[in-house]
Amino acid sequence: MRFNPFYSHRFLVNTVIALLLLAFFLSAFFGELKAKEHIQWLDVLGEGGIVLMTLSWITALLVSRPAGKVTRYLVCGLAIFMFSATLDLLDEWLIQPSQLWLSWIESLPAPIGMLLTSLGLYYWHQEQYVLNKQLRRREAHLRQHDKVCPITGLYKADYLQKVLTDQLKVGKPVIVGAIDVRDFSLFNREFGFYEGDRLLREISELILMNCRVGDVVCRYAGDCFMILMPATSTAQGQELLRQIKSALAHCAFKVEGIKKARFQHVTTEFVVGTPQQYAHDITHQLQLKLQQQKQQRAQQREQLC
Repeated sequence: MRFNPFYSHRFLVNTVIALLLLAFFLSAFFGELKAKEHIQWLDVLGEGGIVLMTLSWITALLVSRPAGKVTRYLVCGLAIFMFSATLDLLDEWLIQPSQLWLSWIESLPAPIGMLLTSLGLYYWHQEQYVLNKQLRRREAHLRQHDKVCPITGLYKADYLQKVLTDQLKVGKPVIVGAIDVRDFSLFNREFGFYEGDRLLREISELILMNCRVGDVVCRYAGDCFMILMPATSTAQGQELLRQIKSALAHCAFKVEGIKKARFQHVTTEFVVGTPQQYAHDITHQLQLKLQQQKQQRAQQREQLC
C-alpha cells in the first residue's frame, strides 16, 4: 500500500520541511561564504550524501507506512538527525562565528535524533512481532514480497512451488489442496473486474480463517487457490477442504449496487505429495483433477439440455 505523504502525514512533512528551512536560515544568517579554495569538496560529497540518504529514508517511510507512533518516532528522529547533518554540510561553504550556542545547535540534535530513531525501531520490532503472527498462515518461514499477489495479499504460484519443494525434502508426505471458484469469469463479465477483485479478497480471507496456523495458502491462478497442509493425514485434509467449501457456500457476498447477495460455489480437490515427486508434478496433478471435474460438470449440463 502506498500513502500520500501530503495527505496521510501532513504534520510530519511540515516538520521535515521546517527543520530543513531552519538549518538553511541559521547558516545563511550567521555564516559568511568561504573562499572557493577553502572548500573541502570531499567533505561536501560525504556530508551531502548523508543528508540525501537520510531524506530518502524519510521519504520511504512516509510513502510506505501508515500514520502511528512508530512512524512518528522514526520520521522525527531521522528529521532531527538530518537537521544536524545539514548544518554540518552548510559549514563546508560558510564560516560560522565561534559562539557556544551555535555549536550546541549543530551538535546536540544528532544524538537526540538517534535516540528517537532507536525508540521507533524498538516499537517497530514490537509491531513486526504482531504482524508476523498474523502472517503465519500466509507464509512458511520464507518472506519474498515480490511473489505476493497484489489483489489478495497471498503468495503466488512460484512461492508455493518453492515451499512445497522444501517440504518434500523433509522426507514426509504432504497434502496439497485446491479450491477453484466456479464461473468466476461469468461473475467478472456481469459485475466488472473491480467487484471480481473484491470477491477474490473476501474468498482469500475466508480461506485463511478456516485454515490452521501451519497451513500455507496461495493464489495459484486467477480463480484457483491452493493450500499446503504439512503433517496432515488424508482424512484431516479432506475435512479441512470440506469445511472451507461449506464456509464459502454460505458466504453472502454483497455486490455494490445490488441488493441481492451472491453465493459462490467452489470445486475442491487434493493430492498427497510424496518425497519421490517434484513439486511441479504435484501441482500439475492437482490441476488435472480440477479440470476433470469441470469437464464432468459440462457433460452433465449438456445431458440436462
